[in-house]
Amino acid sequence: MSSHIPNSVQELPVSEIRWIGKGVERLEDPSLVTGRTEFIDNVVLPGMLHCAILRSPYAHARIVSIDSSAAEEMEGVYAVITGSDAARLTNPATTAPEGWGGYCLAHEKTRFVGEPVVAVAATNRYLAEDALELIIVEYEELPVVANAQAALAADAALLFEEHGSNVMLQRKFTWGEVDAAFDQADLVVSDDYRWNRLGANPMETFGCVVDWNPADDMLTCRGSFQSQSHMGLARSLVLGLPSNQVRMISHPHGGSFGGKGGFRGVDICALLSKAASGRPVKWIEDRLEYLLAGAGQSWDREYTLQLALKKDGTVTGLRVKLLDDMGGTAEAFGAVSAAKPLAAFTGCYAIQAAEYDLTLVATNKIPQSPYRGMGPPPHNWVLEQTMDKAARELGLDPAEIRRRNYIPADAFPYTIASGNEYDSGNYEATLDALLDMADYQKLCAERDSAQAEGRLLGLGLANTIEPGVFDWNAYAIVGLESTGVPEGITVAIDVMGRITARLGFSLEGQGQYTLVAQVLADYFAVTPADVSIVYQDSLSAPPHFGPGGSRLGVAITGAALGAAHLLERKLARVAAVLLQCGPDDVELMDGFLRVRAMPEAKMHFAEVAGAMLARSDLLPEGSDPQPQATYVWTAPGRTPADEQGRAKSYLTAANACHLVKVEIDRDTGTVDILGYWLVDDCGTRLNPVTVEGQTMGGIAQGVGAALLEEYVYDESAQPLTSSFMDYLLPSVYEVPRVEKKALTTPSPFTPLGAKGCGEGAMHTTPAAIMCAINNALSPLGLSAREVPASPRRLWKLLHENAD
Repeated sequence: MSSHIPNSVQELPVSEIRWIGKGVERLEDPSLVTGRTEFIDNVVLPGMLHCAILRSPYAHARIVSIDSSAAEEMEGVYAVITGSDAARLTNPATTAPEGWGGYCLAHEKTRFVGEPVVAVAATNRYLAEDALELIIVEYEELPVVANAQAALAADAALLFEEHGSNVMLQRKFTWGEVDAAFDQADLVVSDDYRWNRLGANPMETFGCVVDWNPADDMLTCRGSFQSQSHMGLARSLVLGLPSNQVRMISHPHGGSFGGKGGFRGVDICALLSKAASGRPVKWIEDRLEYLLAGAGQSWDREYTLQLALKKDGTVTGLRVKLLDDMGGTAEAFGAVSAAKPLAAFTGCYAIQAAEYDLTLVATNKIPQSPYRGMGPPPHNWVLEQTMDKAARELGLDPAEIRRRNYIPADAFPYTIASGNEYDSGNYEATLDALLDMADYQKLCAERDSAQAEGRLLGLGLANTIEPGVFDWNAYAIVGLESTGVPEGITVAIDVMGRITARLGFSLEGQGQYTLVAQVLADYFAVTPADVSIVYQDSLSAPPHFGPGGSRLGVAITGAALGAAHLLERKLARVAAVLLQCGPDDVELMDGFLRVRAMPEAKMHFAEVAGAMLARSDLLPEGSDPQPQATYVWTAPGRTPADEQGRAKSYLTAANACHLVKVEIDRDTGTVDILGYWLVDDCGTRLNPVTVEGQTMGGIAQGVGAALLEEYVYDESAQPLTSSFMDYLLPSVYEVPRVEKKALTTPSPFTPLGAKGCGEGAMHTTPAAIMCAINNALSPLGLSAREVPASPRRLWKLLHENAD
């Protein structure tokens, strides 16, 4: 049944909006702050065993033999499994691109340090860990492919011999007259860049409790799943079970950022449970395991970027060449990060000729996984950095060259060269608001004065698009061909008039339950406290996906409004009988079903729902007595990708412009952020407090990306960053205070005009900070072209080029 989704708050059936657009208190917080939230490690089931995993110490090695007999005989050990068991009982993991994955335990050879080799289930974790020490694995070391360039060498060792190459994917996409743009350019600006690996580090690592019931072959998986239904479908394929016999129960968890893909752990626990006659098996990934081999590493990239320009600064062509080190397999959707930039390939700029030369390779590092932003942040950095370089060569201010290339405000909806459609925006207004707020001219004068004194002080300006509300069609270029990502909600009214919303995603910190309550409270003219949110397991909830791709706020708003409208129509049919008029004569307004032509003739929705549940004798014959409705929302207007990867993929295009002031210490290479300003536009702000939280979180992660975070490997692909002593996260001392302002250009395509904002400032902060660093270095003729710009890296740059 179709439903009407309002595009603006003015269309809601109330005379006054009381909750949407307000920073209301979060429904989620009382449980969290009182310690009553059940995280996965709080789960204890009868007869539960604990899993420990023996991991490969080698980046690339053949497994000659495994002797686990001593561990199997140890008291308290109930199951021991190896790669042979996995190969016998499961299917290889699905991958993108296809055919670059293995089993949950290494079979015949290992492809990265930390790859699971043997797993044990025992009565407690201590015994399980002790049992690992009794297992003898004989390895034959193989030549290592330690980086992307090595993977391309003619004599490189092969990770997957059957492919005859380490190249997972190589494609060149050409959109428009690219060669002509470069041939006819007045100026071509080009540079090479390196973005080193970093990744998601949520408060809580991954964990699961899995039991495989031998009586009915039902698999129940409890865990800190970011997307339970998606993960459950993959488990049914890997474990060879019917999809309706895999029940996923997502527990609240301390953030994801893409790092909750513990599919190998779930599969291992499933096999251990099967081997232990169905006893539940718990695995809680410790921090060492997470940093060593968890789902937390992304974006290991080498770029070459070229801009073709006219003398006036107009960019006429863009070429991007990317070599991306995907690591040992393609199991964790890391390749999606190289596909997503198509959704905002030319950023805020009206560049209609562009080229993307993309190469993904396998190496003996940990497989790449998703991370907040899912790929565009490095792309944004190299684009914005090269815009600055072009501005310097043309003698233009960084703000001016951007202004001259913006997509005009009257051009929306606007289809970019790579095929995605931007919904709305006014980029010049965003820039102007930022320059005004920061007093840009004064800052420039301060910068010039400081640089004249020999100080390394710089300003960085960057603007980006945050593609919001993802669709699988964007990822067809890496083999994921599908269109439509569902998010469903069931809304029900009980006999006392209370509202309950049932959905399929658990808490992970963004406050989306509060948003659902706000939307329903305004729709039915009640308070958020009158709305209860219940999350359900994968087999009980309506079709859903959950968080990902800056989509959930928009998607659940659409689902809640759709279900509310269907419920309104259902109530109206009953109210029409009770009010003795036709169904089309009844409307919902301020919580009452009333006769349009006689508004004083009305019933509260709770009275109508009560009649449906308690007075079936009053209902029209054949009517459904349930005052509830389910609606599954998907983004409208999406298109399949064509042969050049062009598709309407992400539904919204939020816009942000950041300005950063930094100073570099010549003696240490340390960067101090002295000032930070931003203006953003994510359409209608459904809950400004939530947007504020997402923005500040994105800034913190962006600071880490630009200055601190890096997964380091040595020449044999041994990871050197396996603790927070080595992998540096930003603290409160590194994250600056930020002065902010918001503009609003409502989306014409979404519920209430909102745009995705979940990945937020992560898209812009690294680019802005790096632009500021290079602005500070420009008087020395130096350029930092490697991320992160760590103190060691900058000190080396300064001192190796000192006069």
